[in-house]
Amino acid sequence: MNQFNRQPRNTAVRRIAMVITELRLGGAERIVVHLARSFAEQGAVVQVVCLQEKGYLARELEDTSVGVTALHSHRGYDVPALCRLAALFRDFRPSVVNVHDYASLPYAALAQGIFPCCPLVFSAHGLLYEGFERLRLRYRLSRRRLAALTAVSDQVAQRHRQHLGWKGLVEIIPNGVPEHTRCPQARNRIRSEWNIPAGTFVFLAAGNARPEKAFEDLLEAAALLAGSGDNPPFEVWIAGYLSETAYCRELLALQDRLQLKNRVRFLGARDDMVSLYSAADGFVLSSRSEGLPLVLLEAMMAGLPLIATRVGGIPAAVKEGVGLLVDPAAPQQLSEAMQTVLTNRPLRTAMGEKAAEYSRANYSLERMAGNYLRFFESITGQKPRSRMGQ
Repeated sequence: MNQFNRQPRNTAVRRIAMVITELRLGGAERIVVHLARSFAEQGAVVQVVCLQEKGYLARELEDTSVGVTALHSHRGYDVPALCRLAALFRDFRPSVVNVHDYASLPYAALAQGIFPCCPLVFSAHGLLYEGFERLRLRYRLSRRRLAALTAVSDQVAQRHRQHLGWKGLVEIIPNGVPEHTRCPQARNRIRSEWNIPAGTFVFLAAGNARPEKAFEDLLEAAALLAGSGDNPPFEVWIAGYLSETAYCRELLALQDRLQLKNRVRFLGARDDMVSLYSAADGFVLSSRSEGLPLVLLEAMMAGLPLIATRVGGIPAAVKEGVGLLVDPAAPQQLSEAMQTVLTNRPLRTAMGEKAAEYSRANYSLERMAGNYLRFFESITGQKPRSRMGQ
């Protein structure tokens, strides 16, 4: 059946359009995929609109009722793409339009102005580390079409209020992730394929290599840990896309300069993160800027002991006993926390168990999707019917 003619069921928010630049490998993109699947399972008719191409993660929606449309826009001020988006809104007749990145916001705002069909909601996922100030006027003009803003934490909400000059409705909706557990078979397979010696402790980090991820701090912490005495053997695995940017070239040069070639592995972009959580023994996040990263919540769900920086919404998630928090841009602190996890088996076992318990209670996918649906229902004036997580 044509996606635009499908009839909704169960949920009061009948038709949801979700707009993003592209469903590439990334945190906000995976949130869109998770939400789209969950909304559809609740009976909504869901259309994901990608400003550029569909992207790698679109394949995860192929076996669902969710529609994915690409506008094939690769230049600024693309009037034909704007017209296609406005026509899509006209034909799809959404109950709510949910935009998930700034690049898409001006297009969704203008299209909604051409065809004012429903509330426009912008979802903020991160803290805007760099590169956004020069386009602030464009985004502030777009805010005039917004009905509301959602954010993954109070810190993210405050940052985007300031950036947009937004004084309207804001709803805090923390991220959520699907439930999963570590798999011994996946652990053994990966460690065997990579010839990881028995007894080697693996710290996993994840994120596309950009300055805000501060992987240079992690490399320096690994070098400090390697030179700090008689520690058990360890490796650091970093999963994420390595581009041809100056930052990535500097990371690789630092790895060589610190003599970490045999200690730190850059794994590149991965689509098997659940298996990597199984193969790892601990999770470390060195970021200088974050919202509420999915990889952190996934590592918690897998029961990994955590080390993370005090940025964004992370302190609210990593409660006492769940993990160890350090200051951002502090490799010495990071190294000391890694050494604590590496050498204290009872502590890391207890942290992993508490992390899994806490994530299942507070950061489930059902809870996140239910919160989004209830918020959409509240701003569209619909009577809530969803029974998803509280």
